[in-house]
Amino acid sequence: MRVINTVLRGANTLGLARISLQQDEMIAAARKATGLSYFGDESFLDPMQRLIQSLEQEADLNPIGRFMNRTNILRLLKHRLYVQDLLTRHPEILARQMPDPVVIVGLGRSGTTRLHRLLASDPRFLNLHSWESVFPVPYPECFTARAEGRTDPRITSLDQGLKAVLYMSPQVAAVHPLGTFEVEEEVGLLQHAFSSQIFEIQAKLPTFAEWLMTHDQHAAYEYMVVLLKIISWFRNDPEDQPWVLKTPQHMQDLDALLHVFPNAKLVCSHRDPIKCVGSICSTAWNAMVRDCDSITPDWLGQEWLSKTERMVRKTLLVREERVPPQNQYDIQYADITANWQDAMQGVYDYLQLPFIDEARGNMQRWVNENRLHKHGAHKYSLADFGLDTQEVDQRLLFYRERFNIPYERKNPHLAADADAKN
Repeated sequence: MRVINTVLRGANTLGLARISLQQDEMIAAARKATGLSYFGDESFLDPMQRLIQSLEQEADLNPIGRFMNRTNILRLLKHRLYVQDLLTRHPEILARQMPDPVVIVGLGRSGTTRLHRLLASDPRFLNLHSWESVFPVPYPECFTARAEGRTDPRITSLDQGLKAVLYMSPQVAAVHPLGTFEVEEEVGLLQHAFSSQIFEIQAKLPTFAEWLMTHDQHAAYEYMVVLLKIISWFRNDPEDQPWVLKTPQHMQDLDALLHVFPNAKLVCSHRDPIKCVGSICSTAWNAMVRDCDSITPDWLGQEWLSKTERMVRKTLLVREERVPPQNQYDIQYADITANWQDAMQGVYDYLQLPFIDEARGNMQRWVNENRLHKHGAHKYSLADFGLDTQEVDQRLLFYRERFNIPYERKNPHLAADADAKN
């Protein structure tokens, strides 16, 4: 990759192989590629332009990073065109009913993926697969392939894409298990409104990230619902079956989530915030370092420590003001890892659903097939990002005390503290 970047930089100095991130040019390219022109609601243009400005002015993208971001933006634009074309031909999609979902809300690395994939093992819940989160909208070739009994071309595309990602960044699998048919979170759907944390996980975008944190994201969540309805319609899902959803972005935009799902049943996971901060910093670093030339660990550490604190405070405020007690349930990461069956029984009691044998058996199979560190251990240290245990602990002590979150004694960052406390 370094060789490729060096060659491309040389070509750029000669005026060759330059990769455009100009908004109008990419919109024109998407229209040409699809043969479609109508985007419908154009509220996405403002966040898209803000994203581009940050990519150009702050991210310090290398040539591969520019190529990857352009490819990603074009994918999102083409899907928005496909959405409007599909809704024009099938307006009944928007009339689909959506029962109140179960939504897992928690910081990244707090056990949300484990909870999500356990609940998704229950056939009574709808869930999103990885290929659907990246390519949620069926285009003409998808309908043809289904009619002819062939594999959906979106599945083939993601298979190829994941192979490329894992080749370029093999450590990613240890951070978040990837697979075309893995149960996946809906942050990829929010990305289609250009209002997603995915962008700031993948590049240094402080101005764009601040805008996301401080501005209304209702439009992004409304578009997420449209995409969920399209996915359900294409799959012919029962309309009375609820979704199980999750993404750490809900910690930042819980108000927007409640705007579209005011009676959602929240399952809120909690983990030692010291562990969460170190892990999310490592996650962001592994995603950014491939595409950005001047990212520094110390900047990233302060950025994500601050972001974590702000997300927690925002979530607590929304929960206190807008979520009735019967619609929120707190669960500890420590309890999930100690005895997942007892922990899940508590979730089902809260949901007032029987924990049926089929769900329990499916979950056990998932646990057996997804042992801890299956793809290698996710190794990191707070010190790698210019942070220390005391600073992180003090900044997030209000959160630990609010939910009585235990320290993780096996956390290497806490070894000295643990000895002192003992």
